Amino acid sequence: MVVEVAREVAALRAVPAPFSPPCRLITADVLAKELDRKLRRDLPVPPELFLEALWRLGLIDETPAAVYPRLLDFYTSQVLGFYEPGGNELVIVRRGSLVEAEGRLVWSHELAHAAQERTSRLPSRLLAMRHDTDEQRAASAVAEGEAMLVMTLLSAPGATRDDLLDLAEAAMAAQAQAGLEAPGVPDFFVKDLLFPYTAGFSAVLRTYRSGGWPAVNRILRRPPASTAALLHPDRPAPGPPIPDSAMPAPPAGADEVITDALGEWTLSTWLARRLPAERAAALAAGWDADRIRLVRARADATRWSMAWRVRCRTAADRQALEAALQAHLPALLARLPGAGRRPELVWSGAGATLDVRVNWP
Repeated sequence: MVVEVAREVAALRAVPAPFSPPCRLITADVLAKELDRKLRRDLPVPPELFLEALWRLGLIDETPAAVYPRLLDFYTSQVLGFYEPGGNELVIVRRGSLVEAEGRLVWSHELAHAAQERTSRLPSRLLAMRHDTDEQRAASAVAEGEAMLVMTLLSAPGATRDDLLDLAEAAMAAQAQAGLEAPGVPDFFVKDLLFPYTAGFSAVLRTYRSGGWPAVNRILRRPPASTAALLHPDRPAPGPPIPDSAMPAPPAGADEVITDALGEWTLSTWLARRLPAERAAALAAGWDADRIRLVRARADATRWSMAWRVRCRTAADRQALEAALQAHLPALLARLPGAGRRPELVWSGAGATLDVRVNWP
């Protein structure tokens, strides 16, 4: 089956021969170890520290130490396979319930990623984006969206292309609305898992319908640099990223934990912890760039501080976002400075740019 599907993917995506990446079958218990290795490689900091950062920012409420095992279990239950660009291999989970039709879907999806590596090297380039998780999330959405498109077009050879695409588009929209059942897993990770497939498929499908495979090939070679650019293709692209050099250095006696970009998607998800989702999305849509730096005291690792610069599209966008943040950020950041301490926020807004310091000496 794999050889046959590889031939179909190569023909659909004009991949030069030979196209036969090696395949490795693993069991579900091995998958958990593989996913742990991938997370430790792909995240900007170790998973335990990344989870603590999310917890201190108020993006998740569950204790970080308890979340990681459940998160691995959740990913293990959802992942049927993945493409590993380092070894140019397909890794497929051996599940007894996987029938032939489902197997074809899995193979075609992962072979599409292998084809991406051959034509644009996007899977490898994703690994280099680990210090800008917003850029990485947007590029990952393009990669997953294109793989979903390939899988859809190969799923039922006798059906018409437009019928297949219409059905798939409706199914993904319904999935985005319904979400996933994941007891014990923070909602942030459920939404994060779905985003590349739902938003990514929508973006790639729109591109395919307007310009065919040549247009899709162009966004594989140059994916949107942010989730804002992915979500709003019809408006001017966001301005340049905010460089690390624009951020204050860690104070004396403190070490950097992480410096990253939140991006529109994370900002919307963050605000939605305190606001209706529609209002949160509207405020986050004013995002143009941001950079956030978290540090912790060397003498007391429970004491964290934050410096954040966010640039909005207009001064009015910044004023609206600042008003919402002033109302809700103290509650979201209640855990940031450590037990027994209150978050102390200092605001500085001018034009379209807002600077926030939280317990920053």
